[in-house]
Amino acid sequence: MTLIIVTGMPGTGSSTVINEALKLRNESGAVESEFKPKNYGDVMFETAIEKGQVKNRDEMRKLSVEKQREIQMHACDKIAEWRESMDLIIDTHCTIKTPRGYFPGLPEYVLRKLNPDLLVLIEATPEEIFDRRQKDKTRKRDAEAKSGIEEHQFMNRAMSMAYSCLTGAAVKIIGNHDGELKTAADEFVKLLDL
Repeated sequence: MTLIIVTGMPGTGSSTVINEALKLRNESGAVESEFKPKNYGDVMFETAIEKGQVKNRDEMRKLSVEKQREIQMHACDKIAEWRESMDLIIDTHCTIKTPRGYFPGLPEYVLRKLNPDLLVLIEATPEEIFDRRQKDKTRKRDAEAKSGIEEHQFMNRAMSMAYSCLTGAAVKIIGNHDGELKTAADEFVKLLDL
């Protein structure tokens, strides 16, 4: 079955593009296969709850790195199992910016197990991302200057190509600009039908 990994830093609207693309694809009626969207972080959270390690999502960040990696691998195993019977779109982070620097959202051991068919990077301008984050009152995000957003997007591009080298999957960059969600979603739909 097909597995597409979609990434985008907070504020690019990667989840919104995925949902809009699936909606457009279903409305068109020309669907040969039904892609199931899954958020990697949600699968990790479900795994951590099943193991009795957390009660809420914010507690996951407080677990030891060893425990987080263990949860990440269990989530990876679940996704790999699902892949055997369904076409998947996995929504996750390409890189994670921390005070210590950037970490890969998809370490080598996860990439090798999932073996994606395609990597999609959703982007927007630093100004759009900054403004979207300011307007989003549902999340508690660290304030980040536009120069930091630009650097993070550069790191995402570099990491996407490293992921491509490890897996052989192509990287597609889709711009999700203000007022152009349908354009971004249409571009993503075309990838689903290749």
